[in-house]
Amino acid sequence: VAAKEAGATVVYKVGGAQAIAALAYGTESIPKVDKITGPGNIYVALAKKAVYGHVSIDSIAGPSEILVLADETANPRYVAADLLSQAEHDELASAILVTTSQELAQKVSLETDEFIKTLSRGEIIQKSLDNYGHILLADSLEAAIDTANEIASEHLEIVTKDPFTVMTKIRNAGAIFIGEYSSEPLGDYFAGPNHILPTNGTAKFFSPLSVDDFLKKSSIISYSREALEVVHLDIEKFAQAEQLTAHANSIKVRFDK
Repeated sequence: VAAKEAGATVVYKVGGAQAIAALAYGTESIPKVDKITGPGNIYVALAKKAVYGHVSIDSIAGPSEILVLADETANPRYVAADLLSQAEHDELASAILVTTSQELAQKVSLETDEFIKTLSRGEIIQKSLDNYGHILLADSLEAAIDTANEIASEHLEIVTKDPFTVMTKIRNAGAIFIGEYSSEPLGDYFAGPNHILPTNGTAKFFSPLSVDDFLKKSSIISYSREALEVVHLDIEKFAQAEQLTAHANSIKVRFDK
C-alpha cells in the first residue's frame, strides 16, 4: 500500500548483495538506478559501500544500536526492557546504558538477567550483551551527555528528570526518544519518522533517511555585462595566477575593444 501511494510502478523481489549489484549496474530485467537506500545484512551493507560513487546511497547501516541516557528518576524495569529490545536483533547489536545513578545501574543489570530468562530470543540477547552490552556510570549529567554525543548511537532514549532540556544538548543521534513512554519500538512500528537510521557512530555526519535524500540541488549563476565588468579584471588575474590562460581569455573576450 505504501509503495502504491508513493507512486511505485514496479517491484522486484530480489535481495542480498546481488540485488545491490543489479540496481547499481542494471541487468536484462532490472534497470540501473541512481540511488540505493535502506538497511540490510552485512553483505548488503558492504555491497552498498562497493557501488557508492557509481550510484548514490543513503548510508551504510547496521547492526542495530540503542543507548539509554538515564538518571536516578528512571524506571529500571523499563530501561532494561528497552535495552533488550535492540539486543534481540543480532549477536552484533549494541545496547548501552549511560547513567549518573549507581543504584539504577545495578537494578537494570538485575532486571536484564530476569527478562532474558523469559524472552524467546534470550540466547541471542545474551551474546549481544556479552559482546557489545555496557553500563557506563557518569560522574555528572553533562558527562553522560558528552558520552552519548561521542558514541552517536542509532537510537537514543532520554529518561531523565527533564528530558527535553537534555535533548537540546544532544548533537549526535539517529533517532531520539524522549521520556519513559517513548520506547524504541514505538519508532520501529508506529510513531512515523523514517526508521532508516545511521549506525556505528555515523550519526556524527549522517542523518536519518528523509525526503531530503531524494532531492538534489544545482548552483545557478547569472551576471549582467555591468556586473561582470566590475570584477572581470580580478577574475582574469586569478586565472593567470594559475596559468590557465583559456580561463582568463573566456572572461577577457567579453571586454575586448
